[in-house]
Amino acid sequence: MKAAVYHGPRDIRVEELPVPAIAADEVLVRVAACGICGSDLHLYRLGMFEALGRPVEGGRVMGHELAGEIAAVGASVMEFSPGDRIAGVSLGGFAEYVAVKLTERGPHHLPAGVSFEEGATLEPLATSIHGVDLARPGRGETVVVLGAGIIGLGCLQVLRATRDCRVIMVDASKRRLDMARALGADAIVDLTATDPLEAVIGLTGGAKPLDRFQVRSGNADAVIDCAGAQVSPDQGLSMLKQAEGRLVLVALFERPPTLDFNQVVRKQVTVHGSWAWTGDDFRRAIELVASGRIDRKPLISHQFSLAETPLAFSTQDRPEAAIKVLLKP
Repeated sequence: MKAAVYHGPRDIRVEELPVPAIAADEVLVRVAACGICGSDLHLYRLGMFEALGRPVEGGRVMGHELAGEIAAVGASVMEFSPGDRIAGVSLGGFAEYVAVKLTERGPHHLPAGVSFEEGATLEPLATSIHGVDLARPGRGETVVVLGAGIIGLGCLQVLRATRDCRVIMVDASKRRLDMARALGADAIVDLTATDPLEAVIGLTGGAKPLDRFQVRSGNADAVIDCAGAQVSPDQGLSMLKQAEGRLVLVALFERPPTLDFNQVVRKQVTVHGSWAWTGDDFRRAIELVASGRIDRKPLISHQFSLAETPLAFSTQDRPEAAIKVLLKP
């Protein structure tokens, strides 16, 4: 089979590999679509998080946001049959075939009305659901989402579909901010045109210096950091209201971030790390898309063949050019 093999930063080659053998509790999936994740980009750019690629001779095969058709099932698998359409995760999705182990987290049957392309966006949507749940937005509250990539825009979609709150989106990409506006953001902040903290302070009604700290503070109820910039957690912390705000960190960081823990203490902030998703989150993602309450199709900005993998990665690496790039083995 053909697979895209990572050999080092910005060095990905399409090569021939053996079709993976499957264990008794695994299924072999013929991959129809697989999304390029932010964690894949960290590996592509800097060699970070190598464990997120499946080891092969001479390198690793990345890709885990996948959808496809089952080609074979292991001896103990009863839930699936060859020909079933599925969505799920497994290392090595940038290939024509991938072995997927059955766990509580998946894989999941893909409803007939949901395309393989949409199915490949369900894993990041489940991640967005997990982050929104940790933010606990109440009726009428204000949520700031830092970063309008696939996870941040997914948070916006989940908030619009399931919560009654105000959403402010912050990003530097005009394309992504235009998408945020189209998806129903109440306000957008272009951080290339204005200081995002000052903008959010203005949008949330207020600048009051913290007693004895002389730090300007916003009035957001929750901030979800999907940007992963070195300064974004500290900016999010400053955007929060002065008591009982929630800061949820979804993104991974290429450089150690800054965080003013004096503000955490003074403002009695809750800081949550949000890692991936649960099986229930993924099932909710399927239901939201299958029911039509969330439409993932507008977020798929590019689709490439496996032979075009280097171009696909260079495209996904440009926020001004892409939102979600899919590989189609």
